[in-house]
Formats: sequence, structure tokens, C-alpha cells
Amino acid sequence: MSWAAHVPPAAPGVWQPTPDGYAPAAQYGNRVARPFLLDSPAQYRLGPPPALDSRRYRADLAEVRAVGSADSAVRTPRQTETATFWYGSSLTLYTEPLRVAVTRSHGSAADRARLVALFHAALVDTQIATSDSKYTYTRWRPVTAIRTGPLGTDPAWTPLHTTPAHPDYPSGHGSYAGAAEAILGALAGPRTAPYTLTSPTAPGVRRTYTDWEQLTRENIDARVFSGIHSRSADEAGVALGKAVGGHALRHADRLLDPRG
Repeated sequence: MSWAAHVPPAAPGVWQPTPDGYAPAAQYGNRVARPFLLDSPAQYRLGPPPALDSRRYRADLAEVRAVGSADSAVRTPRQTETATFWYGSSLTLYTEPLRVAVTRSHGSAADRARLVALFHAALVDTQIATSDSKYTYTRWRPVTAIRTGPLGTDPAWTPLHTTPAHPDYPSGHGSYAGAAEAILGALAGPRTAPYTLTSPTAPGVRRTYTDWEQLTRENIDARVFSGIHSRSADEAGVALGKAVGGHALRHADRLLDPRG
């Protein structure tokens, strides 16, 4: 389902198509999908994003403008690597952490199979809940705000990575990370022996972790370093994802009860 017919006119704070492709908004249809475990897509709808004239939002934009630009003079090589490492699809990026958690789980084979099923159901519900909040608030992306908004116009500003074609708040990568952290912790506990991950968007890079929260923190930072999300949107996404993941764990019997 396309939102193209419902794009509101340009106004401060309102999402508009972004460069380079200026594609119509995507993922609008998620918010009208039927969740696996949520009572409705809006069950955990977030409160509104920071006001455009708030200190928090101005700080968010100043941070993205400085560290998220394509030619940033302050972003470190490690931060650039973080942005690139987490730039791809969250589904792909969290496949290996899920395998690690399953391997290290102390549950039975049946218990692990149930939690793997719950992991994917929770993440689908998270995508639905994320789109519900995104299209409730339709917050513009940093590139639009920085080029035309409250920090003064900077029409040449370009993010490190291309901005996805849907609103800023909340971050889908953030919400996915929050939900995944909740389910992976249930599978294998919050901390685990060191494990190494690779990324299809950062060939040759290997990163080592000892818990699941580290992945969440890097997802928050990565989208800022990429120049495509405000930190508020990332943190709100994590909170939403953890709420949906926790809901899935509390109501797993709806999905996993063999009696239906």
C-alpha cells in the first residue's frame, strides 16, 4: 500500500521525499497489517517526537549535521565503519546473533525452536508498530531539516548514506534492535561469551561482542553517523522495540500453544 497519495504539503517538520531519488514514502502498508501478537498496530504507539523548537531537537540536528555529513571533518574512521557496518537490512544483520543465541541457549531443542519462531513474529510486529508511529507523526528526515529547517538552510548538506524513503521517527533499525535484544536475552541471557559478526555492507570488517545491548547501542549511533536519523528517533525506536519484544515474551502462548 502506497502513501504517495497522502503526502501532506511541505511544512516545517513534515516528511517529504528525500535525495537522491526523492522516492515516494515506503512501508505505509505495514501499519494496517494484522500483527501476530499485538492487539493492534497502535498498541505501543509512541508519544510525539521532540518539538522543532526544543533544545533536544536542536541538539539532535546539530549532532547529525556534524557527524552525519558525507564530508564530515569530525566523524572518526571508527564511527564511519560503525555506520557502514549497520547500514544494511536489520533482518540480515541479526541473523547471525540469533544463531549465536540459539547455539548458546540452555533450553531444549523444542524450547529453542519456539523462541526462534517468537523472534521472527516479534520482529514482524515491531515493523508494524514502527510504521504506525512513523505515519502518525510523519517527522521529516534530518536531510530535509538541515537543508530547510531550524538550524538555518544548508542546501548542499548531504548525509553519509542515502536516506530511506519513510519518516524519521521512530527509527526502524532502532526498534528492530530493541525487540531483538529482548528476545535474544530470553534465549541466552543478557551476556554471553565473545562472538564475532560480519556485515555485507562492510566487507572484511569483523566485530566482537559479549552481549546483545552492544548491538543496540551501535544501531543507535550508526544511524546518526550515517546522517539519516536523529538520535531521538533512534532511542525512541529502541524503546518501542523493547516494548513489543516484551509483549511477545509475555504472550508467547498465543503463538506457541500447540492447541492453537
